[in-house]
Amino acid sequence: MKKILILATALLGCICCTKAIDSDDPGNGMTLLELKIQGQLGTAVIERDYDECRATVYVMDRKDFPFSAVPVVGVVVSHGASSSVKAGQTLNFSNPERRARITVTSGSGKSLVWNIYLKAYDAFYVGEWAVVNVKLHCNQRVSGSGDGSWDTPLNGSEFGSFGLPEYDDHVIITMNDEPEDNMLTGKITHTAGLDGKYAHFWGVYAPYSEEAPLDMDPRLRHLLPPGEASWKLDLTTGQMRISKDNVTSTMIFGTDEWDNTLFRFPLQNAGGEPSRDGFYDNMWRSSTELFYVMVKIN
Repeated sequence: MKKILILATALLGCICCTKAIDSDDPGNGMTLLELKIQGQLGTAVIERDYDECRATVYVMDRKDFPFSAVPVVGVVVSHGASSSVKAGQTLNFSNPERRARITVTSGSGKSLVWNIYLKAYDAFYVGEWAVVNVKLHCNQRVSGSGDGSWDTPLNGSEFGSFGLPEYDDHVIITMNDEPEDNMLTGKITHTAGLDGKYAHFWGVYAPYSEEAPLDMDPRLRHLLPPGEASWKLDLTTGQMRISKDNVTSTMIFGTDEWDNTLFRFPLQNAGGEPSRDGFYDNMWRSSTELFYVMVKIN
């Protein structure tokens, strides 16, 4: 069974137009290629499995969204085909499935019904967060220095007092109104707490010390950078890319067993770097992820 998956591209200001597709496609002439509705986030995800046709459109989750009459901004269908719904008309999603239908009719008169599903997107991460804990996940198998894996907290003995300033920090995430190229965008501001300081990722476990620590700032400090940075979130992957001063990190959201929110930062594999000593091998070469345990306060 042949399955077609189309991630629609931007409408480029088109109100209603047509587009040619491969002539050997058995569905040629009845394909919904692009759809844009008012309030849409990013581009529609369009799928076809022969006569099973659907498009999923994301909108922001809000109570006052007009589900019964959502204005259509633009429709793109196969070359020579027509759509039952055109720009300026509305779609009705006021049903439990949040589903509407668009019929695409080929130039020869053959028709195909497309199910349009509306999904409310919850931008749960927008707001103010407090840091509860910061942990470095290590796996000795990555560096070949052993067989164990563990999570080391930033306020633990391995980092001495250098990690403590991070524990009263807050993170504020705001979002811009308009997506860019299927990306949600905004600002993320990492503010220091009452001490006015940010942590250093300086390891002090032997053979290192507070006077001569292992400086892991180059590996870890840029991930959630101090101050204001910009972010982009891909709606298709859910990954947020944070950028400041031409340095970019990738953040993935998760939860722990107590339902705290995790800001997870996968690390570049350092297992291939030269071995130096036990602590360096375990903390730098074996580290695979830094994650912040967060609680939303506003």
